[in-house]
Amino acid sequence: MQKYMIFLSVILVLGTHSFANGKQTGNIVKDERNSIYWQDTQVSKVSSEDWDDAVLYCDKLVLHSMDKWRLPTFEELLSIVDYTRSEPAIHPFFSSVTEGSYWTSTDFSPTASRAWTIDFRAGKTYYSYKTTNHAVRCVKAIPVGSKKETK
Repeated sequence: MQKYMIFLSVILVLGTHSFANGKQTGNIVKDERNSIYWQDTQVSKVSSEDWDDAVLYCDKLVLHSMDKWRLPTFEELLSIVDYTRSEPAIHPFFSSVTEGSYWTSTDFSPTASRAWTIDFRAGKTYYSYKTTNHAVRCVKAIPVGSKKETK
């Protein structure tokens, strides 16, 4: 248990305000520091049936003619938490936020039947059984050398 507390402490320190450069274009937020695009649509507020459904949703997502979206890692999702805000505790670039927790792609290491989630009401982290439902916010890697903005 102590090693998980240490892990979370390190992640919280590293994750605080790591979303420094962002730009919103339509329903996409460009995270320049982490080199990823974030989905920011009303659909991202909808809960998934379970973790597998969340993974499949991101895999099938096409947004502004861009495909190859995925579920964010724990570190990626934590990077958009803003602990200076509450309800929602998320960077102000994002407009579509639901009450409750969002899935990450990161397994809870003692058992593959659980994965980490982040609740944006206060930025708290939890692990949850993959059979439960949580909201989904997909990410996509920004291609290396990409200088053009999405339109």
